[in-house]
Amino acid sequence: MPEGEISLTRSTAILARIEYPNLDVENCDQQIKGFAEVISDRLAQQSFNPATPFGTIDVINRRMFDEVGFRGNESDYCDPRNSFLNDVLERRTGIPITLSVVYLEVARHLNLPIFGVGLPAHFLVKYDDGKWCHFIDVFARGRVLDENGCRELVRRLGSSVELTDSMFATVSKRQIVTRMLNNLRGTYIHRRQYRKAVAVLDLLLALEPSSAEDVRQRAWLLSETGQASLAIEDLELYLKLRPRADDTEELRQWIKHSRREQVSLN
Repeated sequence: MPEGEISLTRSTAILARIEYPNLDVENCDQQIKGFAEVISDRLAQQSFNPATPFGTIDVINRRMFDEVGFRGNESDYCDPRNSFLNDVLERRTGIPITLSVVYLEVARHLNLPIFGVGLPAHFLVKYDDGKWCHFIDVFARGRVLDENGCRELVRRLGSSVELTDSMFATVSKRQIVTRMLNNLRGTYIHRRQYRKAVAVLDLLLALEPSSAEDVRQRAWLLSETGQASLAIEDLELYLKLRPRADDTEELRQWIKHSRREQVSLN
């Protein structure tokens, strides 16, 4: 779909159906609209310095963090629920990217120029109207940062990456969903929940079918969950995508061994 037609609320709620197959997507959308309606009424009642949007951001932050109670989940950052929009809305806690999704969707309903920024190790949003540009750390209750503040944040989080101008660029909704899926994949693999990790990889490959590394990893996970036939299909697909890969011979032997095992079982 074209970027303008993608609903970030719907996309991230559908992602949560990995864990909640019967999730009501419309309910998530209605909750976010409700936050935006309250903020819209308050913005209409106030006047701000037109030179900066600090007043607007403050109204959003007071509603979302002080009153509704959204916060970063520092005590259990790797909890899979931090990656599911419905859980974040219900529990009022999440990781930077899911909290940012809520903030971005509230901003969309308010027609505000707020966009996602995928810094290394931390996801932020930025208010950028073409004249004024600052960054908002939703994980830290909407703290406003300039570029130097972002660099200091990334250093404090332990990243040695030097931020370039391109890293402050707006990311697409597709990139946001992909990053969320990658986070969730890591969580499931770390917890050895391989079947759910396969479901995540199915979605990643729906977004990028030619990702050879994702195909290879899914083959390994399918093998670990006893789905040898599907694992062989993925290995063969990987070899088509990467015919000159360094591990070609190793994987061909893996396929042969898997086929022999299947024959012996039958």
